[in-house]
Amino acid sequence: MRLDAFRHPLVRDLAWLVEGHYIERDCCLEDYWLADVEARLLVLDQAPAPLIEALAQCKSHFLGSYFETLFSFAIEHLSSLNVLKEHFQITQDGKTLGEVDLLVETPEGELVQFEIAIKFYLERPDLSPHHWIGPNKNDSLLKKVTRAREHQLCILQTNAGLSAIQDIAKGRVPRECLLIFGRLYLELGDEASVTAWMEQTYYGGWIRVSQLSLLTPYFSDFSIIEKPHWLAPRNINDKFASNFLQSAYNLVGEFLHDDRPKHALFRQASDSIYSSFRSVFIVPDSW
Repeated sequence: MRLDAFRHPLVRDLAWLVEGHYIERDCCLEDYWLADVEARLLVLDQAPAPLIEALAQCKSHFLGSYFETLFSFAIEHLSSLNVLKEHFQITQDGKTLGEVDLLVETPEGELVQFEIAIKFYLERPDLSPHHWIGPNKNDSLLKKVTRAREHQLCILQTNAGLSAIQDIAKGRVPRECLLIFGRLYLELGDEASVTAWMEQTYYGGWIRVSQLSLLTPYFSDFSIIEKPHWLAPRNINDKFASNFLQSAYNLVGEFLHDDRPKHALFRQASDSIYSSFRSVFIVPDSW
């Protein structure tokens, strides 16, 4: 699937989800996408009102909520799975044990519990085993996976969980499926690491703001990506910074007032032998 075939940013993010960009997964959604899923996405790109309306119902501005709404839309409209229940809490003795993201039924009649997430993790080898961490440093891949497998995906195996779905399950026990979508980012700390990173396409990169000059041989300009559109690459016609060095200099000043890492899309020089766009987190020197 070519993401640049889709012009609407919401549909492009939906297509990115369907294309499958996983950090961790227990099952293959490819088995359940409809045979004409790409054609359906192209139709939606021309008339995106149903997707816009679905996302308008999402009251939260958080990236996770945006992605959960995209995922629900994809499962309902683009897959052969039947949504039975979503975002429901399991309680016991007045206490909330947790929330189930999605409970579905396969065409074969099997129940599947989905625990989903969208995550962007930066590599910090010095923090092993928690060496893949979120931009805000409060989250890690190990922490997320451990929590999902040892708690969230066990909820429906408890007496309270089985009781909550007994009318639906009719004796069936759901299969657990963890799906963490997103991207991993390698540290770009010197010329050698930048060169090695440029020769592969799987990982994003992260760099301290004072070292942005390491990227000037490869890129002509860049653009800061605002949430929630951290998923699919931007449209080739979107506006980029006109002066790489000036924009990098301006970012140093911005970090003095707001030191939160910034997600950027870098566009490569026209004579580059590499792919056109690369995702990079720019972090303060103190990160």
